[in-house]
Amino acid sequence: MVDFTGKKVIIFGGGVVGARKARYFANEAEVVVYSRSFHPEFREIPVRMETCNLTGDEDILRTMVSDASLAIAATSDPRLNEQIKSACTLEHVWCNVAAGKKGDVVLPAKISGTRYVIAVSTTGSVPAVSRLIREELEDSFPDLDDLVLLGEWIRDTYRGERTGPDSYEKVLYTALRDPDMRKALASGMKDAREYIQRKFAI
Repeated sequence: MVDFTGKKVIIFGGGVVGARKARYFANEAEVVVYSRSFHPEFREIPVRMETCNLTGDEDILRTMVSDASLAIAATSDPRLNEQIKSACTLEHVWCNVAAGKKGDVVLPAKISGTRYVIAVSTTGSVPAVSRLIREELEDSFPDLDDLVLLGEWIRDTYRGERTGPDSYEKVLYTALRDPDMRKALASGMKDAREYIQRKFAI
């Protein structure tokens, strides 16, 4: 996992795939997209669009990627994508390749909140499976931010000299797997804390 906040990400290709990649980084990085045309989805994505005819000229590509932290080759031409990847290698820039031979970066399906990030990847083989797992996780853990916050409260409350059944590790392990605690958490953090206090007799 890499924090791209404030870093530059360049995307080659303005189609559906390019739009999906742009949306992935738009709220974190400075994103620039190069293409001769852009899919309508780009109207809703806060990125900079540069209209141009993409070329396989190595010197031009090296200049385009030289100040980027990551380049994404998302054109419909596998040969051009390979040339973009080669230019990135020469400039020591990470590259993700959407169509063609794999680059050195794979973008996982990602879910995140205030207190967590979960990434799932099939290493670029079948992204639809990664998306399926992401959706299942979102359905199974709709309250994940609250669950992490509750875990922090358990840590702060129980960490110390306690041993045995009321040690921090035991309480945390038991509470997070308790279906009744999850029901209490669905009603609010206050109910979840009170349930744990009753169960472990603080």
